[in-house]
Amino acid sequence: MRFFAQTLIGAISTALFFAGCVMQPKIPENLKTDINLPAPANLITLSDRAAIGLEWESIDDPLIAGYIIYRAEPNANFTRYGAIGTRFSNHFLDEKPARTTPYAYAVSAYTADGRESPRGAPALGATLPALEAVSFVAGGNVLPRRAKIIFRPHPNERVSGYEVERRETGKKADWRRIARLEGRLHAEFIDEDLADDARYEYRVTAVAFDGLKSAPSEIVRTTTKTAPKAVIGLRASSNFTDKIEVRWQRATDDANGFYRVYAASRENGFFRAIADVKAADTAVEKPLDRGETRFYKVTFTDEDGLESALQSKPVYGATLPAEKPKK
Repeated sequence: MRFFAQTLIGAISTALFFAGCVMQPKIPENLKTDINLPAPANLITLSDRAAIGLEWESIDDPLIAGYIIYRAEPNANFTRYGAIGTRFSNHFLDEKPARTTPYAYAVSAYTADGRESPRGAPALGATLPALEAVSFVAGGNVLPRRAKIIFRPHPNERVSGYEVERRETGKKADWRRIARLEGRLHAEFIDEDLADDARYEYRVTAVAFDGLKSAPSEIVRTTTKTAPKAVIGLRASSNFTDKIEVRWQRATDDANGFYRVYAASRENGFFRAIADVKAADTAVEKPLDRGETRFYKVTFTDEDGLESALQSKPVYGATLPAEKPKK
C-alpha cells in the first residue's frame, strides 16, 4: 500500500505515556494473511516533539496473540516496524521518528499459529514542530569584567529554561555552554569574571521539559569595560633624610577612584601596596632610615574596581646617605 501527502493530524501538545508498551516479541517470519481474522480498528496517533504514539481498539478474541505495527514514509510501501506480544495492549510508541517527516501507520493482529489479519485503516502521524528560537536577544551596557544578556521569554509554555553559550569574538573558538537558566520567564543572564576590554559573542537556546532544544538565537556581541590607563610621570625623591616622596601625573577623570602605591626594596623584588590616595599626585613613605633605597610603582583603580596596569619598570627613590662620623 502507498500513501500520498495529506493533511496531517493536528499537533497534540500532550505528554505521551503508554503503559501498554512491552518488549518486542518474537513473531513468525512467514505469517499467512487470514481475511477472517478481525483487524484492529480506530487507529489514532498522538504526537510529541521526539515521538509518535499509536492507539487502537484492542481485540477481545482469545485467538489473537498480539499486534504488528507497520510504518511507511511518504510515497513508500508499508514495512513491518514493531510488534506487541499481547492482545490486551493497544498502544505503541515510535521513539525514532525523523523530525518533521510525516508517516503512515497501520496495525494488524496475529495468532500464535502464524496467521495475520488484514491491516486496519492507516493513520497519519508526525512529530510536532521544533521549538522556535528565542526571538529577541540583546547585550546590556558596557560593564566592568561582566556582560549582561537580556532576552524575551519564550512564549511556549513547554519551555523549562534556557542554555547560554559564549565564544570570544575574532577567535576560532567553539561555542561553550556557560549557564543553564531554570524557568521560562528567566530572561536575564550576567556573565562574570571576564577580561578587561574583551569582546564576546553570546547566543541563547530554549530547552523544553522533555529535553528538546530550539535552534540557537541570533548572536549578540558585547564588550567589557576598558581598565584605566597606566599612570604616567612617575618619579621619586632622593633628598630627604627620613622619607621618600612619590609623585605622578594625575588623570583628568580620577575623582571617583584612587591611586595605589606599591614599593619594594629591590627593582625586581616583590612590590607590596603601601598607600591608597584619592585625588592627589603625591604619596609619602616614612619613616625611613638614612641611606635606604626603594623602588615604586603606582596604579589607578576606578569606581568599578578596575585597576590600571603596573609600570614595566619601577622608579628609584632613596633617602640621604648616613652622615659620616666626625673625626
